[in-house]
Amino acid sequence: MKHDRLRIEIDGSEIEELYADLLSLEVELDEELAGMFRFDLALLAGADGTWSYLDDARFAVWRKVVVTAGLEDDSRQLISGYVTHVRTEFHDRLDRCRLRIWGMDASVLMDRADRLKDWPNKKDSDIATEVFESYGLTPEVSDTEVVHDELVSTIIQRETDIQLLRRLALRNGFDCFVERDTGYFRPPSTDTGVQPVLAVHFGDETNVDRFHIEVNALAPASVSMAQVDHVNGEILNAQAESGRRPALGADGAASLAPPRDEAGLLCVARTVTTGMPEMAALCQGLYDRGEWFVTAEGEVAANDYGNVLLPRRPVLIKGIGETYSGVYYVTHVTHRFTASGYTQVFRAKRNALKPKGSEDFSGEGSGLLAGLTGGM
Repeated sequence: MKHDRLRIEIDGSEIEELYADLLSLEVELDEELAGMFRFDLALLAGADGTWSYLDDARFAVWRKVVVTAGLEDDSRQLISGYVTHVRTEFHDRLDRCRLRIWGMDASVLMDRADRLKDWPNKKDSDIATEVFESYGLTPEVSDTEVVHDELVSTIIQRETDIQLLRRLALRNGFDCFVERDTGYFRPPSTDTGVQPVLAVHFGDETNVDRFHIEVNALAPASVSMAQVDHVNGEILNAQAESGRRPALGADGAASLAPPRDEAGLLCVARTVTTGMPEMAALCQGLYDRGEWFVTAEGEVAANDYGNVLLPRRPVLIKGIGETYSGVYYVTHVTHRFTASGYTQVFRAKRNALKPKGSEDFSGEGSGLLAGLTGGM
């Protein structure tokens, strides 16, 4: 069993005395939300009427916090962000007095001001790059191809910068998030290094404490859209019937054929686009997000797992039968440190069932995931 490690820095410096009074720490990382951290400190009353930490400027709002955690030789920076809330709790018993501090990653700075702004002659990816750079973030942005010509239509922003980027990401089937000093605007990264295996009821290799799966047969559906061309008045039709993302198993969405072969169809309405390229991109983005028809949730004791589980990366799960064992895409991890130990609560999704046969279930993880370069 590996021993866990934890390091908390505030404004670039580690505060050694903090750990003795640390009651709990949570870092919550999610594919769609800003990363969050929360920690509770015991408040101790001094003989002169002062309280530990309460008047310490290092624990004020907007201080920069970096949390690094892991297990022996596998430590990762979980979050770099800012304190947004401070709460004190005083009780009649001194041992129940608390200081609660929580905050979010750097994307919170992008969510402070609503803006009214036009973005003429820009691709969605151009806008993402420009916005990230304006906050001093390094953009890692995938090209979206469609240019929104101002002679036809211009993107108008009526929200905060991060809300704008997440709206644009949604219609492209992209993830949009900030990690450390980098802003990401890209498709789900399913072909990156696979994290070490999670084992459910697998003898001595078991490292998952609880786990459940849900298969939603209503999720996969074709997406169509009809619109009148703004220039010549013709009726335009766009449709997406297959996904762009590689299937994470042998049986993709097409294997869920209902009785009478009545396939699902989502018709997009009340949404204005500028022509066929944008209509096709929107339909494809919605299909890509809807094809994740398997969802899972579980909890691992990090000391048994021996690794730091991270979201937006694939992981292999075994011990749950042939149908459900295989590669999953992790969407959420809450890292929780308490007196009981270090646990990781996770959620994951999948766009297929059964293994492909190329997976390595040995448990060590891999650099690149073999056999996942093809489509559905």
